[in-house]
Amino acid sequence: MTAPLSPSCEACTSPARSSGTRAASTPPKAHPKAIGESSPWGTGPFELVEGTSLLDKRSPEVVLEPNEEYWDSARTPTVRVVFDNVIPKAAAVKDVGSADGEIDIVTELTPAEAAQVEDSDAASVVASDSKTVLLGVFNQTSGDSKWNDIRLRKAVNYAVDRQGVIDDAMMGYGNLMPATILEGHFGYNDSLEPYAHDPEQAGQLAKDADKTVTIVTDEAHEGVADAVAADLSDAGFDASVKVGEPTGKWDIWLVEHFDWSPEFPAAVVHREYFGDTGGYLKSPGDKRLQGLIDQAMRTVDKDEQEEITMAIEKHIYDHADALLLFAPQKLYAVRDGVDFTPYKSTVLELAETKMDE
Repeated sequence: MTAPLSPSCEACTSPARSSGTRAASTPPKAHPKAIGESSPWGTGPFELVEGTSLLDKRSPEVVLEPNEEYWDSARTPTVRVVFDNVIPKAAAVKDVGSADGEIDIVTELTPAEAAQVEDSDAASVVASDSKTVLLGVFNQTSGDSKWNDIRLRKAVNYAVDRQGVIDDAMMGYGNLMPATILEGHFGYNDSLEPYAHDPEQAGQLAKDADKTVTIVTDEAHEGVADAVAADLSDAGFDASVKVGEPTGKWDIWLVEHFDWSPEFPAAVVHREYFGDTGGYLKSPGDKRLQGLIDQAMRTVDKDEQEEITMAIEKHIYDHADALLLFAPQKLYAVRDGVDFTPYKSTVLELAETKMDE
């Protein structure tokens, strides 16, 4: 028997709460009820019955109910979902692990929060091998940037023990990959291997370079940045970490992104990090790489598009266009009795979610 489920902005509660950031919209009825300033409609599995969730405006709660007119009857939801956008994340993590709590799902756990959930008696951690990517963007905004030297870019790639960073800073919640695409996914280039951990090679490549390195990142990735800085220091660099935005003097910006597309990393990941219009681009750009990205986005044939995507991966790898790290797993706290399956796109889909009473 199923019971209502409700999610919160980063947590879910019962009668039904889960942490989520996206809600499916559904077809309008003859006289749709106004929700906020507009009446959303669509063909999704849920119907928005209460609240507003926009980029610049979110109500305290957003309530979704099954769309009885959904076209795929085999996938029609059986739960009611309530996103709680008010409860603090720390309180949600504590609640989901409590036997008398109301939270059912909490999203976007850190490894430390995952450990807290695993120690509880009422919830467990669901780890998803999502299409995420964590890279170190080099500061090449000036024409005389030391990072314009491919030898230095390769040096820091050889200096980092990626598996060690995953094991220590991520508590094992991550997967190695050679560039930006995980094995088994569209565009993965099986001719590449992740950069080996070779401090001696790193030292040789950087022997004549300025070895001062300031890593900037957000609080969520501070532990990873500390581990990377320690590896760089072991290889002869003078490395430090700063939490904040990539402003002022900095060298490497650790930033995570995800591929929400079914099979189009060129448009979603490659463009964002390396394309002329990318939000994470901190260099004048690479004409050859931009040409490949443009070619992929113009190509209709799927096989040809995958070949181009593999060529993009090889270019990024060969030129060490970023500090190539790993794919962090997405972590969810799920209350016992809740059947939840995460999507590799990291988009929170709850149509298949069920809850035992």
